[in-house]
Amino acid sequence: MTTKTISLETDAYNILSKEKRGRETFSQLVRRLATERRILAVGGIVPALTGEELEKALAPFEGIGAGPKVKPRNGKRRHAFA
Repeated sequence: MTTKTISLETDAYNILSKEKRGRETFSQLVRRLATERRILAVGGIVPALTGEELEKALAPFEGIGAGPKVKPRNGKRRHAFA
């Protein structure tokens, strides 16, 4: 696969570096972030958010509207309809 070299200012590099998961490469990171934003954009109806921004936006609604909660299995929260 061919590659392209890009230059980033140090602060931008640090931001991207913190977003990496495990052994994820920067190419994989850029693809993931671009895909997440594209999916969340929903044709421009919903503003594109990062995963962290989305988690913060949805936090007040956690546990609401997902149906009755049941006992955790393997320590993970789940809902009766999951």
